[in-house]
Amino acid sequence: MRRGGPSFLILLLLPLAHAQEWRLTRSQSLTQEGATAWRYTLSPVGKEARELWQRLALQYQDHLRAGYRVDLGSWRLYFLGGRLRLEPHCPKVNPACLTFGALPVEKAVQDRFLLELSTLLDQALAQARATGGTLTLSGFFRVEVKRGQAPPYPARPSGWAL
Repeated sequence: MRRGGPSFLILLLLPLAHAQEWRLTRSQSLTQEGATAWRYTLSPVGKEARELWQRLALQYQDHLRAGYRVDLGSWRLYFLGGRLRLEPHCPKVNPACLTFGALPVEKAVQDRFLLELSTLLDQALAQARATGGTLTLSGFFRVEVKRGQAPPYPARPSGWAL
């Protein structure tokens, strides 16, 4: 019986470890004048996740420059009148709500990676609406959200130029 127990535990822990490819950090600086606005940052965790995001982000930047939209689950990013705009997209997120990259990566891997990003992006925007602050998706875009502000949100590139 001992043999079955540990391997069963390992199998349960593996999906949890793979579901942790993104990190949401929240920070605020304190100065003599008081606290600054909250900063929320979404970034990939681990070498493989960083490499996958770097390749996806480059393709997404090219999509945007070419006039296409990028669907990130419950959010969509696109240019309107020469400015980036982040607006709600899919109310019930599923893989069809995502812009996939043309990469030599299994669809299931991109599904999991982008669905986790979508979940944390929702969480980060909800927190930013509650407190006000800046949300940055590493290497892709930045939005400033005022307390209680409803979408859509004006965005700007982060880590790349138009």
